[in-house]
Amino acid sequence: MTYNIYMIAMSDHPISLMYQREVLPSWKKFGHNVKIFEAVTPKDLSYKNKLDFKIKTTGTKREFTSTEMAVWYSHFELWCKCIIEGPLIVIEHDSMLVKQLPDLTKEGYKFLSFIDRDFKPYGKHFAPGSGYYITRPVAERLVANVIATGVSQNSDGYLSLMMNYRRQIKMNDFYYIQQINFDGFNTIDHKNPNRKFIGPDYENFDISSIHGKA
Repeated sequence: MTYNIYMIAMSDHPISLMYQREVLPSWKKFGHNVKIFEAVTPKDLSYKNKLDFKIKTTGTKREFTSTEMAVWYSHFELWCKCIIEGPLIVIEHDSMLVKQLPDLTKEGYKFLSFIDRDFKPYGKHFAPGSGYYITRPVAERLVANVIATGVSQNSDGYLSLMMNYRRQIKMNDFYYIQQINFDGFNTIDHKNPNRKFIGPDYENFDISSIHGKA
């Protein structure tokens, strides 16, 4: 089965390139062609004005970080692409395919990803933003609702709400794509003490130390 698969990734960021280098062979192994979708980054936000970011309502109430807003636009723009092009699978640069994708032709949407968490609570958990399938009607709903109501939670939380995550968890059929992690390295500033955020100033980072590769 051939699917239209887009990976949100950065072509000039060492952490993103490290993850791409690790996960892309897994997709090729199972016969899938992945298209790179250049991620929106904080430097691009001045050109974006479609989304109304409010105070976050989940966890500690605060403003969105610039990388959280950029992640939102990356997913949002792929939903817009889905409206034009039809069904697609959205993955992120740390999404490794661990078993063949199911037949999605009769699905309106489906979450496909999990994370084997390396910090508490340990174990396998649902990872909505790391890999999911959507069709045009679902993408239209995702876009229309967020334009109408504004943004008050991260994009993966919004996806979970809009795409009935409780039903998906009950089905227990989302163990196709694993969201991997190396030493906590992360390109999103979620204010998470368990992750090492490497942001736009990565030029000062010791690139040769990343995953043992220059």
